[in-house]
Amino acid sequence: MSTTLRLDHFLDPFEARVVVTEHGPRFDLSALPRLDHMLLGRNVLEVPDIVKRLCGICPVTHHLAGMRALDSLFDAPPPPAARNVRALLHYGSVLDAVAPKLFGHAPERAVELKRFGKAVLALAGCPGHFPDVAIPGGVREPRLGSLEVPEPVFVPDLDWEDGFTGLSLRLETEGEFDPLGGWLSTGEPVAEWPQLITETDPDQPAPRPLYRGRPYRVGPLAQFGSMHPLAAQATQLNHALAQVKRLLRADYSGPWVTPGSLRDGTGVGLVDGPRGILAHVYTAADGVLVSCQILTPTAQNEPWLAAMLGALDPEAAIRAADPCLPCTSAPEGQMNVRTVPCA
Repeated sequence: MSTTLRLDHFLDPFEARVVVTEHGPRFDLSALPRLDHMLLGRNVLEVPDIVKRLCGICPVTHHLAGMRALDSLFDAPPPPAARNVRALLHYGSVLDAVAPKLFGHAPERAVELKRFGKAVLALAGCPGHFPDVAIPGGVREPRLGSLEVPEPVFVPDLDWEDGFTGLSLRLETEGEFDPLGGWLSTGEPVAEWPQLITETDPDQPAPRPLYRGRPYRVGPLAQFGSMHPLAAQATQLNHALAQVKRLLRADYSGPWVTPGSLRDGTGVGLVDGPRGILAHVYTAADGVLVSCQILTPTAQNEPWLAAMLGALDPEAAIRAADPCLPCTSAPEGQMNVRTVPCA
């Protein structure tokens, strides 16, 4: 006797759900469950590889954040050549992820920059979708070459009223934006992240974190200042192009790895990715993950997005916060925003 399975449920990749609660509208993140508890008990060395494959939209950022947490647990800061390779990998991922945002305004440039981003990723050792470049304390030895860097993109002058009054957090080195930097823009080292950030609704897809009790946001507007979100993304692309040009001339004479050994304790890995700061915090004992926090930019920006949903057109608000979901790839005006009452 056979069983018939009907696979006829339509999933709209451009659908965005806004849940209306007694406290106002909130963006529905139920499709993004927390992974933290599912990882406990694993060999801590396996965790970055697992997470990068579970989050297919930003695998490079998860790869680098996880490896930075392991760098901390190994007490093995990568040598300069390895830092350059990691930076090249990061900026390739920025170009790859952000270039499609230009499709509605400059489609030829969007295609050109996405193609160039793929070439940069391959140059850094990631010819496919999932990277295997960084290792604890460094990188695998790459096969570097040369590339011709495209011209910068035009930054549109668009009206934008930014009503956000909280903190804008980014990573820095010596006061300048650095997506792989060791300091928060507030002046604290990234190692203090677990003491600075408190989840007010812990373990939930939307944990509503606060920085020292204050609301904050991450992402292009935090990285480059208050401007129209599309202008911030164009600025993000131009920054990536300039950094790739610098990195192509950088010194890549080894070593590629700083020796180290896994210790018990807590390792913190932050990367300021295309959508903002991604945090991986691992606590290990005898090589096993015993505590974990993975805090995505989407989760951190949910309170900011909820506030904008009450003040802006819903699609404009969602595009401004740019959650890590397929709906943000919808052509302008074609995002299927569904408003549903809270159950």
